[in-house]
Amino acid sequence: MSDLPQGALGYHAVVTEYFLGLRGNGLLVSPLDEELIAQWERRGVPVAVVCRGLRRGLEDATERRAPGASPPRSIRALRFAVEDEWRAYQGGRVGDAPAPPGEADAAEARLRAARELVAGAGREADEAQREGYRAAWRALAAAEAHEGSPLERVEAALAAADARILHAWLATLPRAERAALGPRIRLLAGPRSRGASRRAHRDALRAHLSDLARRAGLTCLRGSV
Repeated sequence: MSDLPQGALGYHAVVTEYFLGLRGNGLLVSPLDEELIAQWERRGVPVAVVCRGLRRGLEDATERRAPGASPPRSIRALRFAVEDEWRAYQGGRVGDAPAPPGEADAAEARLRAARELVAGAGREADEAQREGYRAAWRALAAAEAHEGSPLERVEAALAAADARILHAWLATLPRAERAALGPRIRLLAGPRSRGASRRAHRDALRAHLSDLARRAGLTCLRGSV
């Protein structure tokens, strides 16, 4: 389950902005990096673990770098450091603290947190958006109908729930504002680079749309639970 508080930027935005801050330049990451971030989120890697791995990976690379060589410029270049950090997190215990939860327990905790977020957001929403949260609740209730592992089923349910929340939000926007969103998120995501899958590029577009929705006051689930 993500350790991001409700109302914070999404998982994708936090990792991206943290990496760009470490690197010290740039405005966007590549579609291949977008795909990698999405994979970490689907696997349930906490955002703090990802950021810690990126920082340590960059520090190690800087120490080993030959004079005049360029530092790593992509998240993919630091992915092994993140995986090392994830393994350390999974295997680590402090005193008598329990080990990190198994996949089924983690999936159930994530689904439960999603239901709580949707219920709270639905109570505070106006009627037009409330129907979107009702539809999202129904999507979460159908999590077991999806294929895959427990975490994959929950991830699919979260994606379906977010799609319903976003659909309801988009339906409330004036036509001109809604039409302007497409070019805006394509600009934020950048062009699909060679080697990046269409799915990765679509995930990047959806992530930027979700971040815009959050800034408009909506509750989106992926990256929040």
